[in-house]
Amino acid sequence: MNNLKKTLLGIIGVICCYLSVSSILQLTTLPEILRISPGQEFKLKVRYPLSFYQDPEDGGENQLKAQASQILTDRSLLNCKDRNRFDFQLRLFGAIPLKKVRVEVAEPPQVIPGGQAIGVLFSTTGVVVVGYIPLKGVDQKKAFPAQDAGLKIGDIILKINDLPINRVNDVERIIKNYAPEQKSLRLTINRNGKIIQTYIQPVLGYGPDEDSEPQYRLGIYIEDPAAGVGTLTFIEPNSHQFAALGHRITHFAGKQNIPFQKGEIVLADISGVRTGKPGDPGEKIGIFSADQKAIGTIEKNCRFGIYGTLSSRFPVGSKPVPIAYSSQIRLGPAEIYTVIKGRQIRKFRVEIIKIFRQNLPRDKGIVLKVVDPLLLKETGGIIQGMSGSPIIQNRKLVGAVTHVFVNDPTKGYGVLAEWMINEINWNKITKTKKAS
Repeated sequence: MNNLKKTLLGIIGVICCYLSVSSILQLTTLPEILRISPGQEFKLKVRYPLSFYQDPEDGGENQLKAQASQILTDRSLLNCKDRNRFDFQLRLFGAIPLKKVRVEVAEPPQVIPGGQAIGVLFSTTGVVVVGYIPLKGVDQKKAFPAQDAGLKIGDIILKINDLPINRVNDVERIIKNYAPEQKSLRLTINRNGKIIQTYIQPVLGYGPDEDSEPQYRLGIYIEDPAAGVGTLTFIEPNSHQFAALGHRITHFAGKQNIPFQKGEIVLADISGVRTGKPGDPGEKIGIFSADQKAIGTIEKNCRFGIYGTLSSRFPVGSKPVPIAYSSQIRLGPAEIYTVIKGRQIRKFRVEIIKIFRQNLPRDKGIVLKVVDPLLLKETGGIIQGMSGSPIIQNRKLVGAVTHVFVNDPTKGYGVLAEWMINEINWNKITKTKKAS
């Protein structure tokens, strides 16, 4: 009898564990806000012991295809014809409230898909430390001034002796002028967003090339901040605001944000591509110059890309398409718009092979696979410089290409357009509409 009780308790325990794990997984993937279009049918899928009930605080003025007030688990179907919103409670065993889910019914914003190759130019503060240089002093002793001063890879040097640093040449000039008379120099650096100061003792000696003349050195490799090639994702037609890249521009392998003062985008010509291979991502070879006329100014650099306003000179010829809500994205065929030669935007076939149901705004919302024979032949798949290429499915903007799988360049990640559109400055759109 005791063995039977133990067996039954064990079975009950396994069932409870399964239900608990299943419930937790459903909770983590269920969004707090779900957006759908008027007339769109959408299933809210949850399994026992979870179920949906209309929130008692909701006014009940919403049109639902459901039985009574409860939304029945696997058969639950939303179909709202009017613009509205309504709230649900997710309950455990039909009694314990766990989470509120708001469903918003509205026409999706309309945007103009991009695809243009752009050069990104930042006017920034500071230079980034990207490596150390082994030094040998005039006394033939090895020296490590940067390590001794506590400098780290990824640090951004903002000032030397309170003199601002904007370019690599500024560092060389200040060292040349001050090091012969001062034993140490005061550095102001940005390390992961924290401003700190340290002192460094320049060494009179030689770098890797011992044939050069001895000079005062810090023993570091430094670079000017970002300037590179990317792709324009979309344009908001009323205010001419743009989104591009689909991800943040950072210093040194994504470790630090760029503290930019101002930035611009220019059109780039793609003169060639380096084909991607497993373990070796390819890249677009773009030509642009800081002397070119800018087509837009950059106002924001965030995790979903760079955002700003296009100049009035930039021609906007394509027709707007709606943003695809995450509830409208499907596995299957899609297209990306991008440039692989000159400035010609071309459409290439891809497949959306995985969709991540995200409960909060995050990057990497979908996985896509390149299936277009021409793109595979020319680039090997997704390459650097395609970041921001718009992904179109069923005449809607699904998102933008952001990352390539290093070991399989035919595959990559995309960020959802639903998250990208939230970064637009809606005040500008309102003002533009009032002015017109």
